[in-house]
Amino acid sequence: MGQDMLSSRQRDILALIEAEGAQYIEQLAARYAVTTQTIRRDINALCDIGYARRFHGGVDAPVESRNISINARAALNSAAKRRIAARIAAAIEPGSTVSMGIGSTVQFVAEALRGHKGLRVVTNNIDVALMLCEAPQVEVHMTGGLLRHNDRDVVGADSLQFFEKFYANYAVIGAGALHPEKGVLDFSYSEAQTTTTLIANSRIQFLAADISKWTRDASVRVVPFGRVTTLFTDRLPEDGVAAAALSDAGTEVVLCETEPA
Repeated sequence: MGQDMLSSRQRDILALIEAEGAQYIEQLAARYAVTTQTIRRDINALCDIGYARRFHGGVDAPVESRNISINARAALNSAAKRRIAARIAAAIEPGSTVSMGIGSTVQFVAEALRGHKGLRVVTNNIDVALMLCEAPQVEVHMTGGLLRHNDRDVVGADSLQFFEKFYANYAVIGAGALHPEKGVLDFSYSEAQTTTTLIANSRIQFLAADISKWTRDASVRVVPFGRVTTLFTDRLPEDGVAAAALSDAGTEVVLCETEPA
């Protein structure tokens, strides 16, 4: 079973796991008004494709899928993230519609966009929305969905359906990890789903990712590099493998070693 074959209930269960932690079979059966056998089949399907792990009486996220908190991520390599954000903001035309997804670097992009005129921003990222509260000239559309406290965003079917109402000029996306062969990766199914939806409903895709993403280990595939217009980064790994993969995919690379002029 692939990602696209999950039922709406299975996607909801994944979102619950990510937002609230471990879930129990009896409680899930009551929540969805189905039998425990039905919930066990859902859990088995999720575990078989690696999106969850069983324990006695319930289900939880795979151990390797846990990401650190959004506040901790924002503090990592923050100077490089601010340079990346400034370059992305400089590339976005005033009057554009911009979809902004999950990730700490995306939050910095919102900060850099506060001076833009006539923007329409669509986001599920609470920190993006809060940052743009200080820019009344920016029209902000916030998705509904299930709150993930650790990540300060909302996910799930409602969020995806809201993004699909727009066809943005730009999608600004982050990544849990980058891999020369696998492309863009993330830590959870709902994060990958959000990013895939933003990419599918935008003309130009800007990926914001510093060099540390090449050494991180995330297990959920998002998209190959060929689905990304431009990677904005501080630098690339010195071995040249990443640079070759991006070139082969036709993805432009903007190295953000200095602030834009």
